[in-house]
Amino acid sequence: MKKFLPTIVIGCAVFLASAPSIQAKSLEQKIATAKTQLQTQSQKVNVNTASIEQLQRLPGIGAKKAAEIVAFRNANGEFSTLQDLKKVKGIGLRMIEKLQDEAVVNE
Repeated sequence: MKKFLPTIVIGCAVFLASAPSIQAKSLEQKIATAKTQLQTQSQKVNVNTASIEQLQRLPGIGAKKAAEIVAFRNANGEFSTLQDLKKVKGIGLRMIEKLQDEAVVNE
């Protein structure tokens, strides 16, 4: 046991010395990911160009409503105003009020 003790101590010291750099990298990665998510969240969704997945990020818009928005847009052309979304089945004035801060029709 006495022969292996110095080796174990040195091994632990090397491991502990390298641990902060590993944590620092993961912390930097977490910060970068958080910044990217914040930028993505702060960008408004253009309902005239958004995919179904992008539309689902909007409050109150699930997969079914997002698909209906895209289908309506493909059949009838682009929306002129957010108010035009009322033409899509299941979207009313309350829904449009929720979308005011997070959606646009043309940028």
